Amino acid sequence: MTEILQKHKVGITFFEIHGTGRTPRAAPEVVQSYMTGRSSVPEFVKRYEVKSIVPESSKEEIVDDLLNSFSPSSEPYGVVFIKDVSDAYELGTKLSGNQVLALK
Repeated sequence: MTEILQKHKVGITFFEIHGTGRTPRAAPEVVQSYMTGRSSVPEFVKRYEVKSIVPESSKEEIVDDLLNSFSPSSEPYGVVFIKDVSDAYELGTKLSGNQVLALK
């Protein structure tokens, strides 16, 4: 996914998160505490959240590339949310609009 966003020269922010979703877990991960010796299966799975704000003119092409990036043998996972952003301002440079979204 990040390769596609980099190809379109848009900024990317990602976070390591823990959550649940529709993607089934292959095998439960067992975590063992070294202090108590107890084993447990975490309720949440480690995932990555990727955020990118792109120009309206690039939205369709980026979504198409993301949808077509999965091979027939792999199971695609994840969700793409499309939200309108009325404007953007970069405080340090005083740039605004699409100029803020363009990587230098």
